[in-house]
Amino acid sequence: PAPPRVCRPPLALGAQPREQMGTRLSRASDDSGSPTATQNQKQDIFYSRKHLADPDAPPLPVGFAMGEMAPGVLRWLRRCKIFAAPEAHLPTLGFTKCIDYPHLPGHVYYEGYFHALHGEDGGDRHIASMNPRTGCDMQKPAAPRELRAFIEGMRRANTPRLVKALSDVAKAEPGNRLVVKVRRLIEEGRVFADLAVQIHAGQAVERADIGWHTDGPNSILHTALSIAGARALHSRRHADADPSTMEGEFVEPMSPGDVYVSSPAAFAHGVSYGQAYRWSKRTIAVQARFLFDGATEAYGFVEPDEMGDWAGLMRALSSSLAGSPLELPDMSTVLGVMAELERKEGAAIQPPPVTTHAGSTPAAALRKKPAVVTSSS
Repeated sequence: PAPPRVCRPPLALGAQPREQMGTRLSRASDDSGSPTATQNQKQDIFYSRKHLADPDAPPLPVGFAMGEMAPGVLRWLRRCKIFAAPEAHLPTLGFTKCIDYPHLPGHVYYEGYFHALHGEDGGDRHIASMNPRTGCDMQKPAAPRELRAFIEGMRRANTPRLVKALSDVAKAEPGNRLVVKVRRLIEEGRVFADLAVQIHAGQAVERADIGWHTDGPNSILHTALSIAGARALHSRRHADADPSTMEGEFVEPMSPGDVYVSSPAAFAHGVSYGQAYRWSKRTIAVQARFLFDGATEAYGFVEPDEMGDWAGLMRALSSSLAGSPLELPDMSTVLGVMAELERKEGAAIQPPPVTTHAGSTPAAALRKKPAVVTSSS
């Protein structure tokens, strides 16, 4: 058979199948709220040549952690109006129709932008921030409370070890300003607080159609939530730190409920989407990035003289992500955070009932699919 097509965008970056560091049990909740074990946790390290200060230096480590929401939590999140709305209502909820695949006229794509701040800087209000698609400043509305409660639960469970890893590197490398700036954003609750909700339907986006890209600094630490439908993350990576290792492509199928955390600002990637001509079969995903106050802060976040700081930053993040399982909030945690938001912001807003509009999936379809690895030259 012909070798797989490898698109090469204008990026000084390649990638190869990630180095698996282990698969561990996680704790989730079933419908009754009691703990159950799942095998769907992964913690990996792969390598990337992006952001190397010295082109002859070994590639940088990139962490990848993945887990799966409890089914009850996923059903609860799908109650959000932005996930359950029919296509005709999306513009009234802040969504914009996008055309990223003009050669696929049957593909339908919407994006909406929200914040997931919690505390004094958050609340159920608009804030000034950057539009992650256009790079311009915008007034960003709050995400639905259910979604903000889940994101806050993730922050509380996972950021302490990230802060510790960054603090250890900052102590060992006193001049590493990039590590200090990333740690500050995490401590201020800005991690995973800039949300892009993406809805895809219609004609499939196949592997050959993928738009390869590397994210900006707001995705130095990034989480993605799969809410409904079928999609797959494609990445270009190196398998190890040997500069002579050939690059390759890794394909990770994403099922409803899957959540991963990584650093897509440090490697080339793209996403394929399954066919969904019925709106109930659409794909819904949430991309959660660092929330910057505006475009000026985002574009100036990494100074030219801080390129050498990337090595320490990626060591800290990758060791933290690969060192222990990703912790996802259970039903009691998200309900507790939801209660905090209601006390702060007022009476709860009643969500619509759960329907198949959010892409309800049989339990069998929630089972993990095996990862696929293809090599490239």
